Amino acid sequence: MNMIDAIILGAVQGATEFLPVSSKTHLIIGQKLLGIDEPSIFLEVALHIGTLLSVLIYYRKDVIKLLSSFFGYIFGHKRQANETSFRLGLYIIIGSIPAAIAGLLFKDWIEMQFDSTTLGGYLLLVTAAVLISTHFIKRKRQPIKMTNSFVVGIAQACALLPGISRSGSTISAALYQGIEPAQAARFSFLLSLPAVGGAVLLKAVDLLKEPTVVTDLASFGVGIAVSFIVGLLAIYWLLKSLAGSKFYMFGFYCAIVGVLTIIFL
Repeated sequence: MNMIDAIILGAVQGATEFLPVSSKTHLIIGQKLLGIDEPSIFLEVALHIGTLLSVLIYYRKDVIKLLSSFFGYIFGHKRQANETSFRLGLYIIIGSIPAAIAGLLFKDWIEMQFDSTTLGGYLLLVTAAVLISTHFIKRKRQPIKMTNSFVVGIAQACALLPGISRSGSTISAALYQGIEPAQAARFSFLLSLPAVGGAVLLKAVDLLKEPTVVTDLASFGVGIAVSFIVGLLAIYWLLKSLAGSKFYMFGFYCAIVGVLTIIFL
C-alpha cells in the first residue's frame, strides 16, 4: 500500500466515520477501487486513531469535564455539582455495553460479513430509510436517560455490520426518543470514544501478530493525520446539518451509493 492509498483511505475514514453514511462500507469500496485485496492492519489502526483524536479534540472540554466530574462524584468530591456529568458518564458506559458484548461474542462472524460488498449495499439502503424517516420526527427536548442510552447503544451495536452507519443509527435512535438534535449528536460522538477505542485495541492485538509492521510506518503517520483533519471537518459539517434540519438528506446519498454498490460491486 502506497502513500496515495493511505491519503485516500484516511480521507474516506475521517469523513465517513462521523457523517451518517457507513465508514465500513466506504472503506471496503475504496479498497476495491484502489485494488487493495488485503488492507494493512497497521493502517487500519492508524485510521481509527485519527478519528478517535478528532472526537477527543473537538469535544475536549466535554471529555475533561466528564472525566473529572465522573471520578469526582465517585470519590465524594462536590457530588452535587458533579452529578449531571456523572450521570452522562454512566449513560455512556451503559450505551457502550450492547456493542461491547456483540463485538466480543460475534467478532469473527461480523468480520466475515465485510467480504460482501453486496450486503453492505443492501444495509446502506436500510441506513437510508432510517435517515430519511427522521425528517418526519417532531422535534422535542427530552433529556438523556438510562433507557435512552441503552436504546442508542443497541443502535450502535447494529452498526457493527457493514452498511449500517454508527453515527446515523445512534443519532436517529436518539432523535426518535425525543432528544434534541445537538444533544443527540454530542451523545453519539462521546459514545463513539469507547467504541472506537475498543476497535483500536482489538486491531492492536492483531497488529502484534503481523510480521511486516515496520514497513508501514510512513503510511501510519499519514493515515492518522488525514483521518484526524478530515474527521474534524466531518464533525463540524454534521452538526451544521443537524442545526439546519438537513440530517435526513444524507439518506438520499446512502440510497444512491447502496444501489450502485449492489449493481456494480
